[in-house]
Amino acid sequence: MNSAILIIEDEYALAAALSTVVRRCEATPVVAASGQGGIEKLTAQEYVLIILDVGLPDISGLKVLEKIQTLPQPPPVMIITAHGTLDTALEARRLGAREYFLKPLNLADMQRAIREVLTPVKNLPRAETTMIGNSEPMQRAFAIIAQASSGDAPVLLQGPPGSGKSLAGQVIHRHSARAEKPMVEFRADEWQADRVEAALDEAIAKAGDGVLFLDEISAWSKPLQAALMHRLNAGTVKARLFSAASTEAAPHLREDLFYALAVLQIHLPSLCDRTADIPQLAAAFLGEQVLSAEALAVLKAHSWSGNVRELKAAMAHAAAVCGGSTILPHHLPASMVKPDQASHLEETMKRSLAAWLDQKTTGADETMPIYDHLLETVEATMLETLLKRFDNKPTRMAAALRMNRATLRRKLREE
Repeated sequence: MNSAILIIEDEYALAAALSTVVRRCEATPVVAASGQGGIEKLTAQEYVLIILDVGLPDISGLKVLEKIQTLPQPPPVMIITAHGTLDTALEARRLGAREYFLKPLNLADMQRAIREVLTPVKNLPRAETTMIGNSEPMQRAFAIIAQASSGDAPVLLQGPPGSGKSLAGQVIHRHSARAEKPMVEFRADEWQADRVEAALDEAIAKAGDGVLFLDEISAWSKPLQAALMHRLNAGTVKARLFSAASTEAAPHLREDLFYALAVLQIHLPSLCDRTADIPQLAAAFLGEQVLSAEALAVLKAHSWSGNVRELKAAMAHAAAVCGGSTILPHHLPASMVKPDQASHLEETMKRSLAAWLDQKTTGADETMPIYDHLLETVEATMLETLLKRFDNKPTRMAAALRMNRATLRRKLREE
């Protein structure tokens, strides 16, 4: 396969850095320093990928992207820009851009994104159901689910919201002797108090001799519990009963009703109690897309108050945002970034600086200009970092820092 990658970038240092990344991916970089130069190179050979800067000196990168899309088989395009706006991002996506990266670039992210273009995506089989997991809590649950599927006893499913109680009920029903009969779900909180008993009778009748799934049973009122117990004692309920509770059911149910419903009890753990299952669950939700190691680390550190349901929603979000097949941290929902992350970084910086200062000043000669030396060292590191942030453009950097350009250039020469 031709592994040439076209880099359309006017800044020499950035083009060189991207070329190095491309070579690390065992591909051949071809560089164009302008939009028109990039368009001319489009016809010279075929490319497996194009890396395109929006801010080109002659024409907009979006115009180049339009031209790329007119090719008989346009290659995937990764957009990079120093000034990302919603309109630019939307237009780039509309024109077929695969990925959208903001400067200063994280070259490690770029390398992963390039590698996934160069690596054929495996067609992984979709799981029959998302009731998956190798963790010990899930293995215990699976054993009872299998037992429930082969019998006909009432089942009580307990676990926090989003842990998969409804899905577990569907799995048991699908593999049970009543699989061809209906499973009807009844939620008491969807009905007004004066209508709830009539609604329960309608659900019982609709379920027939199939399955009646009683959701959030532990939240039922005492009168409604009594009404259900009366119908069970009268023999008017022909359906097999599945009950679900987000809290421990026993303290909230009549004793006789609890024993009638909880012949088999299945506990579904919170996602925080089964973090080892996150990679497998995420893979099932994503299908052909895959998680990067960094994105997986974010998922494992998350609190998951919504459990598996929240993970499924997060993967749907990431899949929609990601234009390729590898999910990176910036594709995940913003809520997964801890609010105190910035302050945490600042505190880490202060602690590191304090330790460094302590090391540098311990035993120092009092006659030496130690403060000037420390200041020069810190300033040099700061200027080097900021220069990279502003794409090695001192003019932009000086404007952003409100610093005299001549002063900044002098300081940069002194580094």
